[in-house]
Amino acid sequence: MSYELFEGLEEDTKLCTMCNRILPVYNFAKEGSKGYLRYECRECARKQGKLVAKIKKSAPPAPKDHVCPVCQRTADQLTTYGKNKKSVWVADHDHETELFRGWLCHKCNLGLGNLGDDAERCKRAAEYLLL
Repeated sequence: MSYELFEGLEEDTKLCTMCNRILPVYNFAKEGSKGYLRYECRECARKQGKLVAKIKKSAPPAPKDHVCPVCQRTADQLTTYGKNKKSVWVADHDHETELFRGWLCHKCNLGLGNLGDDAERCKRAAEYLLL
């Protein structure tokens, strides 16, 4: 079975972008209907899932009239994102300190995550959009 892999990696291995280990592809779950492999290994995904559950339990609930601080949309303007999602809000957290930061919509949370939760990258992305 062939997967899109990082240059220099042996076939049937993949880099986990969370723990930076090169692992056999069977350590990665499939994502979506096309069967792409997730970016994090199963072990990191489990740890992340437990952390998110802990954060959700300790975080205050999103206010009824909450507005996403990034896109400025309300729950009525958003739709649930992905399978089995019960809420439009995601408990965002700092990946280094593991502290709750606030409630974001799914798309904004993914956007920040794809930019590595890096303020400088976000700033450069905003500057690029202003060109």
